Amino acid sequence: MAKKKVENGKVELASVLSFERKLETSDALMYSGQWGENPDQYGDWKKIEITKRLNRSTISAYGTKDEDKSKPNPVASNSDDANLYAEDDTLKVSFSIRVIGNLGKPFACNKPEFESAIVGKVNEYKQKGDGLKTLANRYAYNIANGRFLWRNRVGAEEVKIVVRSNTFDNSLVFNAYDYNMNGFEKSSDREALKQLDEVIYAGLNGNAESFVNIEVDAYVKLGKKQHVFPSQEMNMGEKGKALFQLEQCAAMHNVKISNAIRTIDDWYDDAVFPIAVEPFGAVTQIGQAFRKTKNDLYTLMVKWVNDAEIGENDKNFVVANLIRGGVFGGTGE
Repeated sequence: MAKKKVENGKVELASVLSFERKLETSDALMYSGQWGENPDQYGDWKKIEITKRLNRSTISAYGTKDEDKSKPNPVASNSDDANLYAEDDTLKVSFSIRVIGNLGKPFACNKPEFESAIVGKVNEYKQKGDGLKTLANRYAYNIANGRFLWRNRVGAEEVKIVVRSNTFDNSLVFNAYDYNMNGFEKSSDREALKQLDEVIYAGLNGNAESFVNIEVDAYVKLGKKQHVFPSQEMNMGEKGKALFQLEQCAAMHNVKISNAIRTIDDWYDDAVFPIAVEPFGAVTQIGQAFRKTKNDLYTLMVKWVNDAEIGENDKNFVVANLIRGGVFGGTGE
């Protein structure tokens, strides 16, 4: 990590610095069933099992030698797969979120002056309220639009999101297609969305003992027997694709769910679409880092704690990284 040097009595970035996640998502379990107009009246849901596909396929990678181009592909010959069952047309994805308070307080910090400074800045940010409300609204928006479904959302006939919490009198129901994937304006004034972002805001704005639990069920009408897409496991050195499962049920990693919910950063330079909140704005799927210098987390955080002027969206980005959590210390070359 690049060296962070601050002179003339200014506050330096702590070499040991970490923050706990404030949106703690569970893994998401995947079930097969049939579509219904009222989610509370849907039929029984069956765990989707991971199955093996023993297929013969061709080698099509660029640079393949001529003598290998007619050979079967050993990687694709023994891979995991997952589908809805024969009479079922709907995928159900279920997970929970715990929203935790005490935002801004480091989990570990070896420089008391930095801890005092960042806690003070975040408390000022929370007291003002507008920035934290913006973040809460965007997290709620990404639940309502079903971004966390990833490929399972593509080409679906209908997508319904049902959210429950002991803070709601009734379940909140969202039609995912009413909410944009490339911005946060469409349908952002709907009453159900307001209720959800208020609950997330209350959780993030709470103290060290406060938290809010939210349960999410997504119903995706895909068509009978259609493919579904659990998370893929890292399968280093092994041939074939391994899919994630919990208790013999296809599932999606909590990290993948979390990445989707925190895809709220459209404050980077020349932004075209929102990206997941990351210190350097990294998007590995396209091999780009949109915040390499000057607008990265470390530059903005050091400026902020030293009372340098940074924009409101820069503050939103810094606080969103603290909600993301992670190890952020750095004094080495």
